[in-house]
Amino acid sequence: MKKIITVTDLCCERCARHVAEKLLLCEGVLKAKANYKKNQIFVEVLSDCQDEILKEYLKNDGYEVVAIEKRKGIFS
Repeated sequence: MKKIITVTDLCCERCARHVAEKLLLCEGVLKAKANYKKNQIFVEVLSDCQDEILKEYLKNDGYEVVAIEKRKGIFS
């Protein structure tokens, strides 16, 4: 399942890379890539990975989660 996580305060490419690497350590996260210009993190997670776990993980790393949405694409 692909999701888009919108956060606050991704200030640079280094921060984006750091938060993506940290999310990869979270159980159930398969892929993660962050875009600091949009304050968004694109993740691919297992279906049993809950949004609350992702929120808590990011909160512990100092980021405020604004929204978590299911990523829509032309094939989903």
